[in-house]
Amino acid sequence: MKEKIIIIMWLQASLPIKHGGLGIRQVCTLALPAFLASAASTSDLQSQILLASACTAGTHCDTYLADWQITHGPLSPSDPLPVKQSV
Repeated sequence: MKEKIIIIMWLQASLPIKHGGLGIRQVCTLALPAFLASAASTSDLQSQILLASACTAGTHCDTYLADWQITHGPLSPSDPLPVKQSV
């Protein structure tokens, strides 16, 4: 019975605010967009650092970006980057 109450509470908390919830999201749904945003915002710095070393850029960002595009569609170069997380 206690587990059922906890599940109901989580469902309520994870609803969007406009539907009466708290808008809390699961970490697993935020991990990929958070990584891509972090990698994109530091790409210039990463390039500058890697130019001075023998290291090459990793392909993780490209791999994860491809995964994102498979799930959510390709990014259009003419579209500005979203400024809101809900986008």
